[in-house]
Amino acid sequence: MNKILLIVLTVLMFFSCGQKDKRQALVTIETKNDSEFVIKKDTFNFSINGRLRSVALFNDKYYCMFLSQRKNTSRSFKKMVVLDNKGDFLEDVFLPKGIQRMNYFNIEIENDSLFLQRAQFDEENFALGKYVTDFKPTATRTFKSFEDENFNVYARCRGEFGGTIFFQNKHTKELFEGSSTCPIVVNTIDDEYYITNYMGHMMGFASVIKIPDPKNLEKSNWDFKQRFGSRNERGIEKLLDTMDFYIPTSFVSKKRLLHIYSDDKGTHIATIENNKMNPIYTFDFTFYPQFNQQLDNGKQLLTFKYANTGTDGILLIEENTFNFHFFRLKIVVPRRLNPSIS
Repeated sequence: MNKILLIVLTVLMFFSCGQKDKRQALVTIETKNDSEFVIKKDTFNFSINGRLRSVALFNDKYYCMFLSQRKNTSRSFKKMVVLDNKGDFLEDVFLPKGIQRMNYFNIEIENDSLFLQRAQFDEENFALGKYVTDFKPTATRTFKSFEDENFNVYARCRGEFGGTIFFQNKHTKELFEGSSTCPIVVNTIDDEYYITNYMGHMMGFASVIKIPDPKNLEKSNWDFKQRFGSRNERGIEKLLDTMDFYIPTSFVSKKRLLHIYSDDKGTHIATIENNKMNPIYTFDFTFYPQFNQQLDNGKQLLTFKYANTGTDGILLIEENTFNFHFFRLKIVVPRRLNPSIS
């Protein structure tokens, strides 16, 4: 009897250790302090057929939009899922046909609601309320890209026709504009504004401009639907203007404007000196990030793709800390065509 009991306990311990190892394999945690930067990595226990297109942090949850290919059509199928801050699945969000038809879209957060906006021509918007899980059509509106105590900032991109950055003075309601093709993110240091631009048309180009005082820009009117971007450059300083180059985001750490970019040597953090990128840190893995959302206190939310495996993930930047949340790689086992053949 004792031998039987010993065998049973041994088997239970074996399976318990196996399950523990399995969980540890799904959620790996790593923290690395390199000079002034803190790199944190973990793995969300979530996988899905499709690629991560965009993400937004809303009500302390991640709203993730995935795209997958369907048979007999070139149109991608969209699926939005909600994850908690540990990466556990919470629910699906129903997407109406109007959203499924959108080829290009942006996720916007404003007034306790999440919006999906058609990126081309702003023909329609859909809103997701704070306590509902179905999108409803809503009136077309213009969303702020950034705001502080002095200005509301709006960004418009017209592709090869240029782009515009608008500053609305909150106190006088005056509107100012300047040339900016095409704004990705707005940062501030000591009440001066820095706009990072990128346009992927043809070879693509990136630029970073500085606006010391938006009131020195040209005065504008409320014509956000103008076909061409602004050509006004008064009050604008160009810090970087380069072709065939991509800056997915810029951020502020210790009152320094820093930039992320990737090349054939890896993914780097850089400053700009004498109108050139000066790398100051190289990550120990290559990834391709994309800016998604600017949060409070300068925090940023991005999606990224891990170069080695193609795995998608979510990146949260806060000052000098980088939190990488990798999605679990979905492994597809090929089916045997003829089970009778061994």
